[in-house]
Amino acid sequence: MECNERVLAFVAEWFDPHPQIVKRYLLKYHCKTNEVEMKDIQTKRIFLRKTKIPPSILETDFVLGASILLLSRDLKLIEYADEATRKLLEDVDERTVCVLPPTLYESLGDVVSMIEVAGFTLVDLSSKRLSDVEDVRTAAELLCTDPEELVLSPQPLVAVSFRGANSVEVVKSLVRSSSFAGLGLTCPGDIDEVLAWTKFFMKRQSRTTATFEECTCCVIKPHARKERLVGAIFNDIISRGFVVSAVAMFRLERAAAAEFLEVYDGVVPEYSAMVDELCSGSVVAMEIRLRPEFSTNATGGEAIDRQEEVVEKFRAHAGPWDVNMAKELYPSTIRAKFGRDRIRNAIHCTDLPKDGVVEVQYFFEILTSATYTDGWK
Repeated sequence: MECNERVLAFVAEWFDPHPQIVKRYLLKYHCKTNEVEMKDIQTKRIFLRKTKIPPSILETDFVLGASILLLSRDLKLIEYADEATRKLLEDVDERTVCVLPPTLYESLGDVVSMIEVAGFTLVDLSSKRLSDVEDVRTAAELLCTDPEELVLSPQPLVAVSFRGANSVEVVKSLVRSSSFAGLGLTCPGDIDEVLAWTKFFMKRQSRTTATFEECTCCVIKPHARKERLVGAIFNDIISRGFVVSAVAMFRLERAAAAEFLEVYDGVVPEYSAMVDELCSGSVVAMEIRLRPEFSTNATGGEAIDRQEEVVEKFRAHAGPWDVNMAKELYPSTIRAKFGRDRIRNAIHCTDLPKDGVVEVQYFFEILTSATYTDGWK
């Protein structure tokens, strides 16, 4: 999207926790200078004069329904403030959905990469296990598949959604011309079907696929999702003998991000910046497990605790926090390949074996029940 001298204008909401009220602002983003200014709509007073925004906030973040973290305020863009912004952004913000049947679960990284490389941004995804008879029937009808395939497979179904210009038609064409089409990858044919699929696959609550056993937690950070690196990171993880047993996208409020990273408060000087990054956009959380055949126990080595093994092996695969160090000493690690700096280092992963299950539970039990899940709400 090229804005040049254009100014994007939105009505933004922020919930002020102290008086417990919602405040509204006229927010203007100056594309060329990467500056934001804000005015309180009720008082008509200037709240923020033209100010440079952090590099973690990109031009493409300014779309309807997005949350922007500015001055420690989580601002929700709820309306277009002028017709020019509406005309400029409505087309590029079109969304669509793809659904991978259980048989394609191992190809999740390839499917996401295919669509990311075409210029579309991932906005939601989740692994699902359907158990309700009516849900299975509805899903089978939408996907034109055998209901038994959705129930009997040990692998979950995965729904993913993307945003971009003319996404419905372009993604449909991509899917139909790919090798995955014959293997069950499906997507809606028009905008009406998109709405129906979104309502069922993206908004509907379903049983988590997380096991909460012998696992570690991996969180793809907002900058990596914005840079369309999610599919590549998936593939990198799977290629090393790990299994993504549960995956979902979350939008963390600042309080939730601070709580999740609380163990680092007072330990690392970048704690505040780490929190800012984690709540600067949607994150992709995963439960990671080790394939049995890749375990030291399976290869005849000295027997070790499986929980300890998966956390330590995945942490080694993630690489050092410091991206420069990772590139120099461990160039094949995730952070070396996809990280930018000590804060934007692609992923968070569990550091201590005892925290593996706890961190997975934080996302797939606590936050899920608290409805922090992002996407289409």
